[in-house]
Amino acid sequence: MISKYVVRDVMTRGIYEVFLDTPLREIIKTMGENNISSVVVTDREGTYWGIITSLDVLKYYTKDIDNLKAEDIMVSKIITVDPLTPLEKAAAIMVENRIHHLYVVSELREDKIVGVISSKDIIKVLHKALEE
Repeated sequence: MISKYVVRDVMTRGIYEVFLDTPLREIIKTMGENNISSVVVTDREGTYWGIITSLDVLKYYTKDIDNLKAEDIMVSKIITVDPLTPLEKAAAIMVENRIHHLYVVSELREDKIVGVISSKDIIKVLHKALEE
């Protein structure tokens, strides 16, 4: 059903980044204003340290949002795929790891994140395939 698609076909290009010391209040603002459900956490040199998803925010928003920083709530494990990963495989990775986002790394530099694909993106493709 979705076997003809690869990640590159449906991923969102570009990512939103926050620094390790970004306050939770600012992260919530960034996510809300940009209608996004995840951000990548970096240091000032641009090294990736982790991710924060909307679920992570929901776990902590009732706490002290002015003193909690990105490094306090981020998940350190960033699971990545390359743009040519079959969409079926990307879906399987999400299910296996119980996650809703995969970050897409450059084909030329595996340390460079170039986009993100979410479970919502895959659902849209499934819906489109069912309509055909």
